Amino acid sequence: MRLGAVIAALSVWGSASSRAQDCPAIAAVLPNGTLSASLDSTNCQLSDGSPYMPYRLDLPVRGQIRIDLSGAKSNLGLILRDRSGAQVDSGTSIRHSIEAGSYVLLVDGRTATDLGPYTVATSFSPEAGMMCSDFPNIGSTQTVTGVLPGSGCLAPNGSQYEAYTLTTDGAGTLTIALASQDFTPVATLRSSAPVSGESQYIVVVNSADNTGAYQVVTAFQSAADETCKSQGTMTDPASANGAISSGSCYMTEPASGDQLYYDYYRVSLASAGVVNVTAVSPDFTATLNLLEAGGNILASDSGGGGFDTSGKAQSNLRLQLPADDYTLQVVSDVPAGGKYSLQYAFTAGNPQPCAPVQASPGDLLTGALNANSCRTALGLADLYTMTLPTAGTLELGLSSLDFNTRLAVRDSKDNLIVLNDDSSGLTASQITADLPAGVYTIVAAAISGAGRYQATTKFTGHDIPACTFAQALDLNGGYVQYLGSNGCRGAGGQPVDYYTFSLSADSLVLAVMTSSEVDGHLTLYDSGGNTVRWDENSYGPGDPLIVQYLSAGAYKLGARDAAGGPGGLYQVDLRTVPGPRPPFCTAAGSIAPGSSVTANITYTACQYIDGTFADVYSMSLAAGSAIDLRLSSADFDAYLIVLDAKGNVVDVDDDSGGGTNARIVDTLPAGTYYIVAKPLGDYTQHGAYTLSLANPAG
Repeated sequence: MRLGAVIAALSVWGSASSRAQDCPAIAAVLPNGTLSASLDSTNCQLSDGSPYMPYRLDLPVRGQIRIDLSGAKSNLGLILRDRSGAQVDSGTSIRHSIEAGSYVLLVDGRTATDLGPYTVATSFSPEAGMMCSDFPNIGSTQTVTGVLPGSGCLAPNGSQYEAYTLTTDGAGTLTIALASQDFTPVATLRSSAPVSGESQYIVVVNSADNTGAYQVVTAFQSAADETCKSQGTMTDPASANGAISSGSCYMTEPASGDQLYYDYYRVSLASAGVVNVTAVSPDFTATLNLLEAGGNILASDSGGGGFDTSGKAQSNLRLQLPADDYTLQVVSDVPAGGKYSLQYAFTAGNPQPCAPVQASPGDLLTGALNANSCRTALGLADLYTMTLPTAGTLELGLSSLDFNTRLAVRDSKDNLIVLNDDSSGLTASQITADLPAGVYTIVAAAISGAGRYQATTKFTGHDIPACTFAQALDLNGGYVQYLGSNGCRGAGGQPVDYYTFSLSADSLVLAVMTSSEVDGHLTLYDSGGNTVRWDENSYGPGDPLIVQYLSAGAYKLGARDAAGGPGGLYQVDLRTVPGPRPPFCTAAGSIAPGSSVTANITYTACQYIDGTFADVYSMSLAAGSAIDLRLSSADFDAYLIVLDAKGNVVDVDDDSGGGTNARIVDTLPAGTYYIVAKPLGDYTQHGAYTLSLANPAG
């Protein structure tokens, strides 16, 4: 059946869902563990009215995840989402190749009446030879339970460990207590105490003997002369007047390196309910951040609370939260800071879902976002439910003179299908997607600010042809393409180009997508169509890189725009190295005093935590001795790192060897160490090098 374009003159107004919001994932599920709970009337609800419970899943290394749901007396299921909100997999039993990163696992009722107890069991197998990074957060005053081994992280000597990232507010004394009834616990802080302001540390948990369950308790006491301190604890209702200055707390913005100054408050909830906070300043536009006990940001807003009586933009947060301890930050958008006022309120009660407004293809959607609008994971938003009677192309446009727009399409279970933000300050977002018949939710959201908006909708019904074409890609070759020229449609109904290649022998494969016009996304599939790997930004902002050891056989690459953009020129390159599996981040060999190694760093090396490629060597010292370690290269700026057997940094150097060569002269106690030989720069640097180890006296 074919359906022509639908044109309608009807305007549909967004209806604010007062005090309604998506619920953030606060409870955690371990990579290897079991939890039991129950869905009931106190749980959050998706826009289709079904109850759900969200859990945060943190993986510091890629591998294979297995998640099983059992014990459910009603029709419950699992939904695994990536950090963008897109569905990775679903069902009552999930088996999936998964990248390192943060995910959300939902236990969801199929309908509004599906309630009852459930048990979730997880099992994670890490890919061998990889280095763990991006560890889950732990708060400076928090209790966390875990299991060793859990995430599959291995120290250089092969011992198992778990780790957490801890960030302090200001200087002070940090206390870490580690306890276990199953093994003799050993805690390591990869830095020294007392700690300094705005510092990030890694709390490492390992064992002197066995494995099992453990508990970490952190406590932090600000230094007596520290000016970065909590401004108080919010109670219901409460108001506060403060001022941000150079003596306030600060954080460094990753993108620009600028320092953002802030004050923070404690929020302690004895029961579940809605937190409502408003901030306004005559000197700056405040950003409000609400963090859970571990330091993960649950919600953020800048200018979403409308305007006060003087015309100043207000920021507002409204969030459904369970009983727990939280942190509220008031951040200045200018270095000078200034005065601000803060209003806090709390209303106990069950979550209220965001209620979408019914709309039809062709409707003109008009409305105004304000402090009472729905709070979604995408920001302050109005929701519209739209039914497509048949397959076809859905075209959407969102514009506003008052705020920076964000436009999204979600499925009936609120999984993100496609997202587009405004660009270049045009405050206009556009989506074109080829979608099957079904029920969808359109999200008209604000990145920051609030106010009036207009959204256009157009639908053209047509069959979506199956994609049968895939370009053959030469091994160790490249291909230049204009995205979408072959007419294939992939995730979210967006253009995707497919490439096939075959390996006659087991090989290490590198695939990279580069473009100045496309925000690239690469997916690697096996011959059965199963996802093996995916990536967006490992080669640089907007350029994906996949390095994977593969068995002989046929494979496929999918290249698309991660941001749902209009497309453009890009290049896909493929490189292969047949042979046995490389050691990756395990030791490629050993180096002894008086010896040297000449080798070549390529993409067969270890993908180090800073994005560079590195070779790792072991070094054993039978007795304490002085070492003279040198790394020289004519191809790259050499950088040396010495790690102990547990992965703690012992020494580093950049240019002490003369020019861009590295040299470490040190005296070390007896033991086994690991030398990381790598370029100082980014992922593009590689080449030949010589690593030598001598006794300074010799």
